[in-house]
Amino acid sequence: MPRCVILALNHCPLSSVSGPLEILLRGARLAAAHDWQIEVAAEQQQTISGHGGISLNAHTRLADVEQADLLIVAAIGDPRKRPDALQASTLQQIHTLHQRGTRMVSICTGAFVLAAAGILEGRQATSHWAVSDWLQQQFPAVLWQKNAMLTHDGNISCSGGASAYQDMSLQLVRDYFGESVALQVARTVLIDSDRHSQLQYSGFMPERQHQDERILEIQDWLDQHAAEPFTLADLAARAHLSERQFKRRFTLAVQQPPLAYIQALRMEKARQALTTSRRQVEQIARDCGYEDVRFFRELFRRSTGLTPLTYRQKFARWQA
Repeated sequence: MPRCVILALNHCPLSSVSGPLEILLRGARLAAAHDWQIEVAAEQQQTISGHGGISLNAHTRLADVEQADLLIVAAIGDPRKRPDALQASTLQQIHTLHQRGTRMVSICTGAFVLAAAGILEGRQATSHWAVSDWLQQQFPAVLWQKNAMLTHDGNISCSGGASAYQDMSLQLVRDYFGESVALQVARTVLIDSDRHSQLQYSGFMPERQHQDERILEIQDWLDQHAAEPFTLADLAARAHLSERQFKRRFTLAVQQPPLAYIQALRMEKARQALTTSRRQVEQIARDCGYEDVRFFRELFRRSTGLTPLTYRQKFARWQA
C-alpha cells in the first residue's frame, strides 16, 4: 500500500498542508488508486497549531512513521521568525527516512527543514524567493535555484513560494497517477500547469537590518532619487567616504553591490508603475532612469522573466 505522509510543524500555513492533501486525494480518486494512504503527521502532539490560530488534528506523529513512500514537508512560515527551534529528533527522523529510500518533497520554506536535516547538500533546491538569499547564507552547500518554481534532484523535490504547492502537487499527481489524471486535476482545481519560474512574482526587498547609519542614509536617499542621474562617486561623497570605502561598506551592509542595488530598486519602481498606471513603457523607462528603452526592456525581462507589456497584462489591477 503506497503511503504519503505530509509533515506539518506548528505555526505552519495550513494551505501548504491541506492543498497538497486535497490535490493528491483528488488524483488518487480519479486514478482509482484506492490503496493509496495519505496522512498528516505532527512533530509530537497530534494537534497542530497553524497560522491564524487554526488547529489541525494530525493522523499520526512523525516519530511513529517508520516507512513512507513519499514525505512532504509543508511550509513553516518565515524561518527567520519562527518562535520554536526545529527539534533534533524531527531532523533525525527525516534523515533516517531519506536513508531508507523515502522520496522527499518540500513546500515553500519546508526546504529549510530538509536543509537543516542535512539531506540537501550538493543538491539543487528552491524555496520562497523572499528567503532565498538568507537560505544561501545559512546553507551554502545547497545549490539554491532562487527563481525556480520546482526543483528535482534525485529523490528530492522542492517547490517555490506559497501557491507553488499547487505546481508541486500537480507534478506528484503526474508522477504517480499519469499525465491524463494530472490534466483532469488541473482543470478541476483551476491550476495553471505551465508555471516554471518565480521571477514574475518576486519583488525587491532591500536589506535594512544593519547598523551602518551612513549606508541607511544613502538607501533613504535612493528611495526618492534612484531615477536621477548620479555616479557612485556622487553617492560616496554624500556618505563622506572614498568611492572604494563606499563600495565595500555598501556591499557589506546590504549584501549587494551598489550598482546591482540601484538597478533592482529601479526595476521595482518599474513594476509598480506598470501595474498601477497607464503610462507608456517608454515613459516608465525614462521615469525609472533609463533613456535607452531597448536596454530597459531587456533589463526588465531579465528581472521578471516577462516583457513589460506581458507583465502589465498579467498583474495590472485595471486590466482585470
